[in-house]
Amino acid sequence: MGAAVSVVQDQVKQIDGAKEKEGEVKEALENMRQMAQDQLEMFSARIRNKDHDAHLIPISKILNIFEYIQCTTFSKNNIRPAIKEAVSDFSHGPVADGLANLALSIIGRLLGESSIIEADSGSAISIDPLGGISRLDTFFFVYNFSSEGLIKTAKSVVACCIVMSSADVSQVDDKTLRVSIDQCFETSELELRKAIYGELRKALSNSKDP
Repeated sequence: MGAAVSVVQDQVKQIDGAKEKEGEVKEALENMRQMAQDQLEMFSARIRNKDHDAHLIPISKILNIFEYIQCTTFSKNNIRPAIKEAVSDFSHGPVADGLANLALSIIGRLLGESSIIEADSGSAISIDPLGGISRLDTFFFVYNFSSEGLIKTAKSVVACCIVMSSADVSQVDDKTLRVSIDQCFETSELELRKAIYGELRKALSNSKDP
C-alpha cells in the first residue's frame, strides 16, 4: 500500500516552502500516484466481494480490468481520448458513447470540485460485438492539488478503474432494463439512451432465447 492520505497531505503542505526542490515535488507526485493506485485496488477488491452484488445485476466472472492514472494539468476535454479509447475496449456503438459521456461527466465534475479529494463509483450494463452482456463497474478518483509548489507541475491526479464482468441477466426483465439504462446513462441525451435500450433489449432477448 502507498502512503496514507494524511501523510501525503502533510507532504504537500511542506512543498510550498521548498518550491525549487525538484526531488520533493517528484516524491510527492509519486506518493499521490500510489495513493490513487491504492484506491483502485480497494475498489477492485470490493467488486470481487460477492456481498457487493446484493442490489446490482449479479456477475458470473470478472473478465477484464482497466486502470488509468495520470498526474495532469489537462482539462476534461484533454482526457477524453484516453477515456474514449478505454471504453471502446469494453463496448461499442451507442453503449460506448453513453459510457464515455458518463465517464467524462463524472471526471469533469470531480476536477471542478473545491475539495481536495473526490471519488465516484457506479455500474452499467454493456454488450460486446458478439452480443454478450456484461456489467461494467466504474470508479473515478481525483486529488486536486492546492500547493503552489505542485500546481506548477500538475494540478490533479486523475484515476479511473473499469471492471468488466459477465452478467447474469436471467432475472432482468424489461422494466429493470429500462430503469437501469436511465440511471446508468443519465448524462446522455434521450435519443442515445433509446438507442442503448434497443441494443441491450435485443441482446437480452437473444441471451434468454438463443
